[in-house]
Amino acid sequence: MRSSPLETKLRRIIQRGKVMTARAQLLAYDADALGYKSFPPDAVVIPASCEELIDLLKHAAEFDVPIVMRGAGTSLSGGPVAAQGGIVVHTSALRTIRHIDVAGMWCEVECSCTLKQLDAALLPHELFYPPDPSSGPVCTLGGNVAMNAGGAHCFRFGVTSNYVLGVEAVMLDGSVHRFGGPAGGRGPYHEDWKRLMIGSEGTLAAFTRIWLRLLPRPEKEWTFQASFATLAAAEKAIHALVAHSSYPVAIELMDPRFVQLVENSPMAAGLPQDKFLMVTEIDGPRVLVDHRVAQVKQLLADAGAEGIMYSDDAQRRQKLWKARKVAGGLMGQLSPDLVVQDAVIPKRSLADVLEMIYREADAVSIPVVNVFHAGDGNLHPNFMFDSRNATQMHQVESISKRLMRKVIEVGGTLSGEHGIGNDKTAYMPLVFGPNATRLQMATATAFDPTHKLNPLKMFAQREFAHATVHSPELYHPESPIERERLFEPFLDAIDGIALCDASATWQEIQDAGSAQGLRFPLLLDSQATLLEHFRSSGYAPASSRFGPFCDNILGMNWRLPSGEMVRIGERVAKTTTGYDLLRFLLQSRGDFGTPEQFVVRYRSAHGENFQCDVVGEPTSLCRLGDVVSHSCWIHWFDSVDILYNPTDSSWSLRLLLNAPADEWKVAEGFIDEYCQRLGLSSTSRMVYQLPSDGLPDLCLKTTRDHALHIAQDVARDSSIKLSASCHTGVIHFYSVDQQLLNRVADSYRASILERGGELHSQHWSLPSVIESERHWFEVLSAAFHFSGANAHA
Repeated sequence: MRSSPLETKLRRIIQRGKVMTARAQLLAYDADALGYKSFPPDAVVIPASCEELIDLLKHAAEFDVPIVMRGAGTSLSGGPVAAQGGIVVHTSALRTIRHIDVAGMWCEVECSCTLKQLDAALLPHELFYPPDPSSGPVCTLGGNVAMNAGGAHCFRFGVTSNYVLGVEAVMLDGSVHRFGGPAGGRGPYHEDWKRLMIGSEGTLAAFTRIWLRLLPRPEKEWTFQASFATLAAAEKAIHALVAHSSYPVAIELMDPRFVQLVENSPMAAGLPQDKFLMVTEIDGPRVLVDHRVAQVKQLLADAGAEGIMYSDDAQRRQKLWKARKVAGGLMGQLSPDLVVQDAVIPKRSLADVLEMIYREADAVSIPVVNVFHAGDGNLHPNFMFDSRNATQMHQVESISKRLMRKVIEVGGTLSGEHGIGNDKTAYMPLVFGPNATRLQMATATAFDPTHKLNPLKMFAQREFAHATVHSPELYHPESPIERERLFEPFLDAIDGIALCDASATWQEIQDAGSAQGLRFPLLLDSQATLLEHFRSSGYAPASSRFGPFCDNILGMNWRLPSGEMVRIGERVAKTTTGYDLLRFLLQSRGDFGTPEQFVVRYRSAHGENFQCDVVGEPTSLCRLGDVVSHSCWIHWFDSVDILYNPTDSSWSLRLLLNAPADEWKVAEGFIDEYCQRLGLSSTSRMVYQLPSDGLPDLCLKTTRDHALHIAQDVARDSSIKLSASCHTGVIHFYSVDQQLLNRVADSYRASILERGGELHSQHWSLPSVIESERHWFEVLSAAFHFSGANAHA
């Protein structure tokens, strides 16, 4: 058969990889795991290397068709499919684990390295990468980054965006840009562009290499399974688990309909069929997690649990997880087609939304079961139907539309981990007002003005005009919001979320939460405003456990340069709805406006605050900090910081823990053991006020091992007061001598930027935009400075 012009061009570029155009070959790429919608591509390309992928994109202008990046194709939202035809680029050959840095606790992987592959490589080093979507055995890390994937264990550990340190992105012109790197900063750029890449669903760039943050593996896990006669009883257990000091890694709930499905299948496990089934898991240091087992069992019993089973044996734990793990495969066997929605709602609305789902589905005889991440309100209603039946197809789409309206009404978001793809674009007008939509679309056009990369995804407006295939019948969008949605004042004690003014001090935010048994642990200066915290550093000592400030702000009311207000982000802890302008703006240099109010995420207060101060030789103190960072105790200490005071040339290691007194005794035993080994001495005490170090005059962000070296060198050579986080790689310097601070910055600038880190001072003028980012910056700046009011005048 004669080759098409498209195939001829592709074969000229792809000489080591594969080019496929035969109909039988293309069938494997016309859908993702959503399944029932088919979008045949014109060609499929499998580059043999990163270099061949880059070369392909250098020639992208020669192809007047869309280009769609694809990993394993396990997306559940119609993501990596050729909605307007064109070229599907399957990156399956790019699966090398390039480097594992055990000391720095990071790795560099190619985009199609699978989660299973990475986990096996990390096991000998006693490290792990926490996000765990159910497709983990086959899904790729590039796909995970593109969709900001989550999983059952992300309740405590967080989603993909909490672990991406850097991405190598290839633009449509073939230019290659490394955003961030092992140090997790912005590198030499004016803005932190990686924030926009994560969760962009293949619409902005192709990813070749990814740098990921790693954690120490837990020493031990205990898995619990329990049944509840009512949803109210299950909710009581969920709220109690969320507030407990064990802070479960996962809280999964399955409704009676799903349990019946399991028990009437070959997967039957002897479960009561008329009850809700919960699986929850705790982990940590052996001595600590064992100490908590009886408490968690009692907590479940007090909520009304029946048939409580629990185990720390690996095989037994697998059996306790069995019902949850077989969910997708079992329903796929029992129904021709399946739609899994992925909304996130405030937990207080769980009963209301579930009742609506059952009512709507039962009214038209569409089977539905609910299996979901209960800890963070991430629903997964599974609608079973036959897409060949037009009536059923219409009914499922109608239910989905009403469900999404309900989700937005109660304060939720469209997607927590599956992404928007082309499955949910119709609902995006429910979320974004006129200005918010304009800013989202400006993000897309800044990197891909013709929407050639993965068109018709995330927003229906992202259509590649030159394509011969158009699919308007797939999209029946909701009516656009006529005015901006803004956050109104609230405090949700169940989810631990509240709206506060950007001008509120840390103490004011803390006082508002403490009355509800909550705390806001990220503290630099108790009398400084939250906005001042952001402007001086993106990190606090407690970032060691809870991440940077931008991971603890869920949304904000943002004032544009024109004075107009726009809502950015959500009021729930998980979202993959649109481009991540929230983290991008929180890390921005002030060119795009300013925040007026923040939606802050509190944490449960687990008793008292305890502080341990260790003194001794700096090398031994750093060694102890290294021991803690490489042990799973790092998941429980709020902060582990090396401090240097030039007044008396003293060094110390400070550890903070919020816990019941009996758990502090367990932690204290761990510290004392290593102090004896290393010749250090320690004193511990309960503290009623967290230490307030003050707003730093200079902040350096690099890899954790590099930071400890810098801290020792600077203290020796310059005698500047400093604090260095043993886990995050952040150093805060305190000095009124700006010339001295500038010399320190200049001494380490090159080595920090080489690692993809960054340097920042509240006293510096804004750095210049570098040439390679100028176009993206100017497009976004124009969109943010545009006045909608003037446009309608």
